[in-house]
Amino acid sequence: MGQIPADAAHWDSGDWIEWHRTAIGEDRTPCIATPSDPMAALTALSVNMLHSARAWWEATGEHLPVYDAIAKVHAALEYDLPVSGEDPDPERVIRICVLPPHGPDNTVELDLSEPFSAVLIVRIRDNWTVQSRMISRARLNCADEGTLKLSWAALPAAR
Repeated sequence: MGQIPADAAHWDSGDWIEWHRTAIGEDRTPCIATPSDPMAALTALSVNMLHSARAWWEATGEHLPVYDAIAKVHAALEYDLPVSGEDPDPERVIRICVLPPHGPDNTVELDLSEPFSAVLIVRIRDNWTVQSRMISRARLNCADEGTLKLSWAALPAAR
């Protein structure tokens, strides 16, 4: 193990514990696969946005305006949806809604006059993990106009 400064380690359970090597924080080195693999790039982007949003929340108690982008990237990773742009065919439009962390409630409001075939609700939990649930418009049993409130708890379990 080499020379260890007296203030850098202690003996515990038959091993030297080196504090200066175990408390280095999280590894922020970029992923090597990112330039060659688009999915790796999206994964790295998702992780970086979540880290930034969390750090800002912890420092200021305010929300960064990145939750919609996090939801779009999550939809691309988990459901193979395009990151930008929408399909012009209303039969294939997926409406993405976000439930932010530390939010007042776990409901989203849908404008039923807008064309969409399904709703993807992306929930960023208070511990900064991401979950999502999708439901088709046909399963909503609703009218074609007005608004509809959907509760996270009332949605079917994730796929």
